[in-house]
Amino acid sequence: MEYRLTKILTRPQWISLLLIAGVCPVQAIQHYEADIETVEWAVLGSLVSCKLEQQIPGFGKAVFMHSAGGELSFFVKADQPPTKDSVALLYSSPPYWKPDIVPRELSRSPLIKGKTPIYFTHKIALRMLYELDKGMQPSLHFRDWADSTEDVSVAVSTVNFRDYWPKFVSCQTKLLPFGFDDVKNTSMMFSSGSARLNKGAKQLLNRVALYVKNDKTIKKVKLTGHTDSIGFKYLNQLLSNKRARAVRNYLISKGVSKKKISLRGRGEVRPHVSNVSVTGRKFNRRVQVQLIK
Repeated sequence: MEYRLTKILTRPQWISLLLIAGVCPVQAIQHYEADIETVEWAVLGSLVSCKLEQQIPGFGKAVFMHSAGGELSFFVKADQPPTKDSVALLYSSPPYWKPDIVPRELSRSPLIKGKTPIYFTHKIALRMLYELDKGMQPSLHFRDWADSTEDVSVAVSTVNFRDYWPKFVSCQTKLLPFGFDDVKNTSMMFSSGSARLNKGAKQLLNRVALYVKNDKTIKKVKLTGHTDSIGFKYLNQLLSNKRARAVRNYLISKGVSKKKISLRGRGEVRPHVSNVSVTGRKFNRRVQVQLIK
């Protein structure tokens, strides 16, 4: 189902009326937008993510987010999630005090049932920020989630935006150069018969520790020790435990909470590759670090 913008009304909260192309008469609109006196922006930042948020009374929250190692995005958190999939149109719309400017369509997006029904990637999210900086208001338009008989518009207010955008930009410059996907599964190798961490292993663990300390959503750091198949199984089991403990102790020394760490030695029973070759055995002498949210 496609919509076209055909009429603009000027009133305390700017509302655009959408028509179903050439079929239905004008219908009632549900409009959500913060009042000029109550617009609430907030910048929430850490080394792993930066958020620029605005509360939309009666609807939810609009969020620009940039995660470490990732790109800028925009999404909406809905207080009352939709119960079915649909389509949302994104416009650059004038605030009510600029009635002579014509709204411009920026994009279209699936409207997905769930708590985060609308999501835009880097290109559109950045365009939305530019529009806000120009004094325009990104607005979303879609059918209501009850029976699709009314049009709904949700506007992100431009009021006070310029007071918070520089803070958001500053936060982004401080993000770690790597993100969750870069460290969520990390393996470090060991010399034959050894549980000693080499320089390369310590460098990998430094990244893991730095990330875990700054991402409060990490619930568990799971360590699993392994060996190759050379030697006795019993001794290999002990060695895999020792390797996992060496990694745990290093992470703790770098500030990772002991309570978050669990460890297990698997000996030689779960080889990553075949132990037939020297190269294969090299890759099996390892500890796997898995981060769990």
